[in-house]
Amino acid sequence: MSVTACLITRNHDRSIERAVRSVGGLASEVVVADTGSTDRTVAVAEGLGARVVPIEWADDFSAACNAAIDRASGEWVLLLNPDEELDPAGVPVLTAAVGRHEVFAYRLRVRQQLRPDNRKYGTADRDTRLFRRDPRLRYVRRLHPVFDPPLAGIAASRNQAIATVEATIYRHAYLSTPTPDKIRWAVRLLEAELRDRPGQLPLRIELGRNLLFLNDPRGHEVLGEVAARVKAAASAPAPPDPMVGQLLEYLLAVSPEQSRSPITREEARGLADKWFPNTPPVAWAVAAERFAAGDYPAAAGLLERLVDMGRTGRYDPAGGFAPDIVGPAARMNLGMCYLHLGRWDEAKACFGGLLNDPAHRERAAQGFSLAARRERPAG
Repeated sequence: MSVTACLITRNHDRSIERAVRSVGGLASEVVVADTGSTDRTVAVAEGLGARVVPIEWADDFSAACNAAIDRASGEWVLLLNPDEELDPAGVPVLTAAVGRHEVFAYRLRVRQQLRPDNRKYGTADRDTRLFRRDPRLRYVRRLHPVFDPPLAGIAASRNQAIATVEATIYRHAYLSTPTPDKIRWAVRLLEAELRDRPGQLPLRIELGRNLLFLNDPRGHEVLGEVAARVKAAASAPAPPDPMVGQLLEYLLAVSPEQSRSPITREEARGLADKWFPNTPPVAWAVAAERFAAGDYPAAAGLLERLVDMGRTGRYDPAGGFAPDIVGPAARMNLGMCYLHLGRWDEAKACFGGLLNDPAHRERAAQGFSLAARRERPAG
């Protein structure tokens, strides 16, 4: 079974070689849909044997993905971003997987890399990246493409399944710092997508957060409007979308003067506990809000939950986050809560376990000293 690896590029000469080489043992063909690179991306890709197809960029990632897939000749397509690489250990696994006639598509593990020196530092989620070519298979949405019609329906019509395979793609996007230009570019695509298909709640949340990154006060208006929609769904057993967790993080941190939300902080805490009890960034945001308010028992309870998530691995990894918040950072802040509560032995246990941690040992030593002297922190 032949596999075509498809990549969408524009000025990725620093990463394209790593991406193309990573699929060398699997793909019989590599199609690079280039949207107007002005650096050495095209030369590097062609030098590695990839077939570069120039396409006109129309502020639409789905159109670019569809154009790349249309140029593929393999029976299977592996979609890879130019800042990603396939783990070599996955090559034989995927080579065997494409021989299964009962499977239409595979969900691979995508691991977000947060440190260049540590592959294991980062969270992982599943994404459908390997699928058979089918004329009905199309992406939609200008940013964050999704299949429409859904992949499950196409698979069912062929009497085939969508399966999970133990192969990993490493995503290096988070190793680069988002610049204002990159955020403005994302805002442009989000606004265009929302004009095309209005009312997409997760994209409205992303738009609002990106506007705030640019210090644009319209972000508060956008997130206030989204919060009104979420408040109307507050009685539901599940959130209207997983991205609501990021809205709640915002609501727990925004000042009353800036907020345009009808959801109070107390209501946001209730929704966080109801809808996202196992989502570390949301629990972390609630713990930070409770700590700032001086509610140390509540903050300690949340941080204990985060430490337990890290110990057991039972948490929702979707969206990606720094693993420290279920590890050393959670234990550090839990120790601070114990100091405020006069739980000296538990504080010493938290700080003692961090005395050899380069990122926390200085504060841990200070906290351990306070706990040994049975002193609460000032302030």
